[in-house]
Amino acid sequence: MNTAYLNRVLIYLQQELPEDYREHVCVINEKLIITIPDNVNFHQAYDTLHQAVVTSIGRIRSRDIDLEFTIKSKNQERDFKILK
Repeated sequence: MNTAYLNRVLIYLQQELPEDYREHVCVINEKLIITIPDNVNFHQAYDTLHQAVVTSIGRIRSRDIDLEFTIKSKNQERDFKILK
């Protein structure tokens, strides 16, 4: 349904996120998933990624849908949503 739009957002985020996370973003079940490597502190990475995502998405002039995100590691996971 929104696959084409989510793929465009994915490509945009792969360009805008910190370099260490650009290749760790994917779309699964209409949700953008960012995976944190096991050797990285989850809380620090989450804070960095959350701020980077909010800032990047804020630059999009017109959002078509609410965007759902999950930032996860092997042992932890947090979800958040950015409303249209």
